[in-house]
Amino acid sequence: MPQDAKSLLVLFNDAARMMRAEFARAARDHKLTLLQWRTLGLLARGGPLTQSAIAQRIEASPMTMSDIVNRLESLGYVLREVDPADSRAKLVRLAPAAHPIVEEMRAIAQDLSGRIFAGFSDSDRATLEALLGRVVINLDSLAATHD
Repeated sequence: MPQDAKSLLVLFNDAARMMRAEFARAARDHKLTLLQWRTLGLLARGGPLTQSAIAQRIEASPMTMSDIVNRLESLGYVLREVDPADSRAKLVRLAPAAHPIVEEMRAIAQDLSGRIFAGFSDSDRATLEALLGRVVINLDSLAATHD
């Protein structure tokens, strides 16, 4: 692997790790873990979902996911309901009480994004988005070869 490619991979990893740390701090300020925060965000964007679907998307084990949903349910942020497509499965959806915190999360994410990408022109951001989109497509293709 050429040195510049190794450098790029290290930069990707460092940037992702540092962004996760920033979001984890923001989550802690709201008495949530990063995985709880990500679960609420995922449900806000595309819920309701089964626990297993959420776990897969946020890369959590089934046991961890169960703990996350239990905690969010105890806070009144999520509800479980029978999946109409499979009566054995439960769907998790946002509870009305979660909507204010989700809106606050969006504002925090937008603020963090602004600070993370400070100094980037609109063109820089568009280019980065296109390039990262291509990286995601390449990684999806690579993952499909392992299935």
